[in-house]
This record gives sequence, structure tokens and C-alpha cells, in this order.
Amino acid sequence: MNTHIEGVKGENIAARYLQKHKYKILERNFRCRYGEIDIIAVNGNFVCFIEVKTRGNDKFGLPRESVTDYKRQKIVRVANYWQYRNDAVGMPVRFDVVEVMQGEVNIIKDAFRI
Repeated sequence: MNTHIEGVKGENIAARYLQKHKYKILERNFRCRYGEIDIIAVNGNFVCFIEVKTRGNDKFGLPRESVTDYKRQKIVRVANYWQYRNDAVGMPVRFDVVEVMQGEVNIIKDAFRI
């Protein structure tokens, strides 16, 4: 399967999973000059910036392992921009990673910190 199609399918699965687990999705695929965040949602008191990683199998490692330091830095820059643009500076934030592999969903809350 094409990796782009697989990624979109994984993001749709992740979005449904998050909604079932009390996340209110604010935006999907938010893009700006600094990069992209797959899903921005509210969970409890937190604005969550969520990276979705989809894999067909673990041949190349777990999906979460592909969220490198460089990718984390990009996510943080985009999150900062989104907060500024949406008058949300100072709100509590969390960075989550959602793994989708072979139809199974695993959420890693607070996967990294700034």
C-alpha cells in the first residue's frame, strides 16, 4: 500500500480512537511554515499536539521510534505557533504520539516534553 494512503488511513483510525477516549479534536493536519501537526485536540485541561505514526508491521521498529529529536523540535515549533495564533499561550500542553499498527492503536500520552 502507498505510504501516503496508509498514513491517511492511520490518521482516520487515530482520530476515531481519540474521540472515543474523550479527546475533542480542534484541527487535523495543521500546517504552517514551521511544519505540520497531525492532530490538535483538547483532553481534560490540556491542549494536545498529537503525532500519528502508522506502520504495517514492526520490521523497521515501532512507529513511535520514528519520532526523532528533529521531528520533536518541529512539532514544538508548530505547537508554539499554533498557540500564538489561537491566543492559547500559557495553556497547559501535552505532546502525545499515537501508534497505529495492524489495526491496533496505542496512545503514548506525554510522549515528550519541551
